[in-house]
Amino acid sequence: MLDDIVAINEKYGRASGDEAIRAVAYILQNVRAGAGRQSHLLFKIGGPLFAYYLTEASAPEARAVAEEIREKVLQSETYLQRLTVSIGIVNFHELFLEDGSREQMARRLEQTALYRMRVAGKQGANTICDSSRISAAAVSTRPTVLLVDPEPGSMELLIRALEAAELVVQICRDGESAVEAIKAKPPSVIICEAMCPRLNGFTIRERLQANALWNSIPFILVSHRKNEDLIRKAVDRDIRHFFRKPVPLTEVAGLVINLTRRAFG
Repeated sequence: MLDDIVAINEKYGRASGDEAIRAVAYILQNVRAGAGRQSHLLFKIGGPLFAYYLTEASAPEARAVAEEIREKVLQSETYLQRLTVSIGIVNFHELFLEDGSREQMARRLEQTALYRMRVAGKQGANTICDSSRISAAAVSTRPTVLLVDPEPGSMELLIRALEAAELVVQICRDGESAVEAIKAKPPSVIICEAMCPRLNGFTIRERLQANALWNSIPFILVSHRKNEDLIRKAVDRDIRHFFRKPVPLTEVAGLVINLTRRAFG
């Protein structure tokens, strides 16, 4: 995962952020083009997230490829600033020890990779994690994500991914209870349904903007509807992240992980 993509977008603009992602993609393609790597597979999952799949590779071989990727991204001079990546490694033999269908295995793989990227982020940008172990000091303060949605079941996969990434997910089903939860303990990130009852997402955002303690909390708007009128309302309230449901799982999870990483260093 490309580190600090949100900061890059805010500092240089979205077009520059997209260019940074393309720069990382180019480096990954060059790594894959190396001798003896014809069977390796490369996927762009969404946003700043990529998957690099090594067939029949041992754990040391996977680690060596990850180190090569990390070093080449760090040494690249093709962008406005030095880029870094956080890499989570999952070995298939770890998951084969568990029972489950192919779909369940794929879900575990994705969740474990997201979790390990989060662990890498706790260790600092430009790091690699190939273990789910993390020290007690690193988890003493766990960031909280407030999900405001009358039907949280529709966001179940995202909730699982965030929890797998060591984030605490707090759920409110309406706007008024969300505001009370924010008063009690401001979260690290808010994901809010635009049309939630008893204060919709736009009204909640206005309440946050009016309070100096809350106006800097990252706010992600989601909705089954995303038309010009709603986009205009979002822009007027400085809502920078607006996703149509069903949300792109890896993109939103990666965004939230980056936002919480910035907040908690």
